[in-house]
Amino acid sequence: MDTRPELLTAAPAQQSGPQLPAHELASETRRILGSYAASVAVILAGLIFYTSLSPYYLWLYRLSWRPMLGGHVSPVTIDLKLALWSCAAVYAVALLPYYAWRPGRWSNAATMTICLHRRWKARGDGNPTTCASEAERQAMLCLLLKWIFMPFCIHGLLAYLAYSNDQLLDLVGLFRQGSDHEWFALYNSHLHYFILNLIFLVDFFPFVVGYLVQARCLGNEVVSVDPSLRGWVACLVCYPPFNVAMVALLPWQVVELAPAYPAFSQATHLALNGLLLALFACYASASVSLGFKSCNLMHRGVVRSGFYRRIRHPAYLFKNLAWWTGALPLLASLLHTSPRQFFWTLFCMAGWSALYLLRAFCEERHLSRHADYRLYMAQVPYRFIPGVC
Repeated sequence: MDTRPELLTAAPAQQSGPQLPAHELASETRRILGSYAASVAVILAGLIFYTSLSPYYLWLYRLSWRPMLGGHVSPVTIDLKLALWSCAAVYAVALLPYYAWRPGRWSNAATMTICLHRRWKARGDGNPTTCASEAERQAMLCLLLKWIFMPFCIHGLLAYLAYSNDQLLDLVGLFRQGSDHEWFALYNSHLHYFILNLIFLVDFFPFVVGYLVQARCLGNEVVSVDPSLRGWVACLVCYPPFNVAMVALLPWQVVELAPAYPAFSQATHLALNGLLLALFACYASASVSLGFKSCNLMHRGVVRSGFYRRIRHPAYLFKNLAWWTGALPLLASLLHTSPRQFFWTLFCMAGWSALYLLRAFCEERHLSRHADYRLYMAQVPYRFIPGVC
């Protein structure tokens, strides 16, 4: 749609507004169709990879869920394959008008295709040193991020929806039985995990939308992608499939509590579990504050709401505090039974926390290239603890 103001000049009566010259119209049509075709090709490549080719991801993302409400069961079984193909169908319908409403801008997929074609042509001409421009590198990095994280986020959202659905039905079934319930056992068996899964569900939702859609109306257009290898490595080793190698190096021994520990009283047990839930809730609230800007390794504008008004990395702080809370029972047990394992577990936990510290440093190195984030750093000088650090 042409949103330019009408020209204040005499025009033939049959014309309703300005029209693009023929060569500009052809150029815009070529841009729209080229952007659309390249994006659809990249989406299809991702679909085939995640739903047909990769044995690892076929095993990892094997969720199968039939939504239930009361006595009604959905006739459709939802899995990642259905979710991805459904998203692809929506993209196929929405991308064409989306690119038409963004005049003069090629899609990231089209930018990557043009770059690869140019480099291939240069190699054929005996000039293999042709380099991608900064804009082309940024476009390719943005696509790579979406390729990696979109299936992960969509699967996580579906998984926590499924878990919450199942646990809610179990809770309703227990209360309908009408028998007396021992609340401590009920909390350990159902309530704790139901609340925890709801928290993670809230955490995943902004990321799903953030990776699926970037638009001016949502205020989440990508300004830049971190180009540093260190930043990418520090981030990716925290997510599948790369975290498999990291867990082999630093074994993960954190639990999300709930099971009763004989050495703890009921009050201590409930206090630890309540603290863990509160910390994870604070962690999820950081994602809510980011809103649809939620993403990894991208700058999409500064957020100053919620905990971000006081510290610059609340999500990392509260996630790590929750992990340390979940490790306390094991650490307390090992301190008396196996000092060697105690120090090894302590070292592994410290290693994971150090990794998130590195992620924070790498993110700030990238974000501080932008004036808006440098201003934010001046206004919020503390990374993790107000008045301390």
